[in-house]
Amino acid sequence: MPVPAAEPPHGQPMGEWALRPEPQSARLARRLVSQAMDGVDDQVRRRMALVTSELVANGVRYARGGMVLGVQRLADGWVVSVADDSPAPPQVKDAGRLAETGRGLLIVGRVSDSLGWARTPTGKVVWARLGGSA
Repeated sequence: MPVPAAEPPHGQPMGEWALRPEPQSARLARRLVSQAMDGVDDQVRRRMALVTSELVANGVRYARGGMVLGVQRLADGWVVSVADDSPAPPQVKDAGRLAETGRGLLIVGRVSDSLGWARTPTGKVVWARLGGSA
């Protein structure tokens, strides 16, 4: 099942970080986003950490080079995005009950208010929007 193609919402930039396509980047990304959301409701921060981790894990798995993690504050919530150099559209997989991988975007779709992706001059950006305020 394809992720909807749509430009990400734009808001106030709260941080942008270059990440290596390595498994430990997901942990670093969670910490960076959590720090950028200092003072925000803990439940919103936990949801954002989960979404961030899954988006970065997908970037690690499919990107050939580096990634850029971004977080923006919207009037009614937050958007987190991961840009990478792969032009391939993200796909929500129908993972079997016993599969150990393949559920990342399914989780993101269920935890976030919206999910999308857009082509960039160098690949793509995958983003998720979550409602919630400080």
